[in-house]
Amino acid sequence: MLDLLGDDPHLWDKPQLIRSAPGAGKTTLLRLFTPAALVNLHAFRDNADLKELYQRMATLGVINEGGPQLLGVFLSCARNYRILDDLDFEPARKQRLLFGLLNARIVLATLRASLQLRGLRYPEDLSRIKVSADAPTEIRAGEPGATSGVELHRWATALEENVCDAIDSFDGGELASLPGSDTLHSIGLMRPGVLTVDGRPVASHRLLLLDDVHHLTHGQRSLLLKTVADMRTGVGVWLAERFEALSTDEMLETGVTEGRDYDGEILIERFWRESANKFTNLLNSVADRRASAALTVEVTSLDSCLQASLDGTEWQGKYEATIPVIRDRVTKLSRESTLFHDWIEAQERQPGGIRDRAIGWRVLEILIYRELRNQQASFDFPLSPADLKEKTDSSIRAAAELFLAQEFRLPYYFGPKKLANLASWNIEQFMRLAGDEFEEVVASSLISKTPTLNAGRQDALLREASESFWTEIPRRARYGERVYQLLTSIGRFCRQRTYEENAPYDPGVTGIAISMKEREQLQSKEFLKKNPEYGLLADVLAAAIANNLLEAQLDRRVKGNTWMVLNLNRLLCVSYDLPLQYGGFKERPLRDLYVWMTAGYEPKKSLL
Repeated sequence: MLDLLGDDPHLWDKPQLIRSAPGAGKTTLLRLFTPAALVNLHAFRDNADLKELYQRMATLGVINEGGPQLLGVFLSCARNYRILDDLDFEPARKQRLLFGLLNARIVLATLRASLQLRGLRYPEDLSRIKVSADAPTEIRAGEPGATSGVELHRWATALEENVCDAIDSFDGGELASLPGSDTLHSIGLMRPGVLTVDGRPVASHRLLLLDDVHHLTHGQRSLLLKTVADMRTGVGVWLAERFEALSTDEMLETGVTEGRDYDGEILIERFWRESANKFTNLLNSVADRRASAALTVEVTSLDSCLQASLDGTEWQGKYEATIPVIRDRVTKLSRESTLFHDWIEAQERQPGGIRDRAIGWRVLEILIYRELRNQQASFDFPLSPADLKEKTDSSIRAAAELFLAQEFRLPYYFGPKKLANLASWNIEQFMRLAGDEFEEVVASSLISKTPTLNAGRQDALLREASESFWTEIPRRARYGERVYQLLTSIGRFCRQRTYEENAPYDPGVTGIAISMKEREQLQSKEFLKKNPEYGLLADVLAAAIANNLLEAQLDRRVKGNTWMVLNLNRLLCVSYDLPLQYGGFKERPLRDLYVWMTAGYEPKKSLL
């Protein structure tokens, strides 16, 4: 997870936005820098499982042999801030109450974190915290003579209570007398030298960690982001939020906000897409550590428990049964022509195992369909085995393997690589899938003493997980029913295009694309005013992207045009027997997507 931070030397003295869909690891990343995590990491720094993490954190300057060197103050924005916008107060009063609550809670969280970092008790040891004359003016004015954590704690507690009382009273009162604050002055409390514990600075680095920013209202969030960006305190402030906080326009920019308030944004899913090997390594590490920690079974690696190939003897009979079926179809296809005679002869002599031969026959069938579509009737020259070899690439073999699995009910979704692909760059999604499989591994070990999960059972578990994932969409996403309708339509469309007999988009289609011009239309107020129905489509697409149900890629150049590609979340692909590779997509106009969203997709009849 630390790879997300890069090598920025200003991590500790500037604001940083961290965004993702639910379950990508935002909160985990933030909590890694809290006192509890750092104190434990230092205590167990010689543990083999933690050495790598300790070294990386030491490189960041967060920790050393002497102990933690960072004061990380964690605060969730999920706690009753939204109700302020429901009050019948003018905006200035609401703003004062919002900043009052935030300031009080930031101060209390800072005091708690300062003591935790030193292994002291909260609130019993507050007197060991001293406040310098450099404390923010607003705090010193609110608690004259405050020189220790005791007075500071009393001031912050009273402020929080007074703000809550003002909210409960439903009486705005005079603005000047209203409890609260006009800005986030509490961040100044974290400046160097302001707080000391037992006469020593609390830490070399300071970081305010604001989580769940998406729980604020749109106005509160905008105010907070602007206030933090405008402050020049020298204190790092990290703000983590879900994509759902962004506007439709921002989501159609794939989560990037326009403006110059922040130097950069960490978009977690995008980072992992661009660093796929790092993501796979992270998943393997997480899974292996969970497996090795199991008490009921001796397993050091989940990968080693997952059957990753169908070359074993238990699958030979199933593959062998497919060959005569496909051979018979190939013979009938080529009966009226000598065009494929040499290809069939070559396939009959193909060396290798049963599975390879079955895939070879399915490849041959696909290629014959392609030639029948392309070949002019006036030419009937036999195609050579060299032609067959040249046309047989990894993509068509992947399509043949998929077609075999779908037609003959063979496992397809199994093995560590596909398990990682099905995570769709989301750690929580991976842990859900890996957890289901590991439970089966444990059960298998207890019953048969063999901690191995065969390919068939893996496939069944992942199909069940996919169906469950689909059922969650209506309540998981904004415009949930519309999102579900659109995604099921995309799934049906992809399935039809994938399973065309000549496999024109091998190994298959797993997404759609709209032109960048049409994407811009979805962001145009003038266009949406003239075509209001597309406003709902824009909102639905944004909601699907925000929840990682569609993976967006901008400016993909194909056929002399640029496109916004929208790939289905890989776990959604399972229910439609789609491949997991990226790259297969079909361009569709906005009018088709609108129809799919409102009325559903009706598969067309086969073209052959």
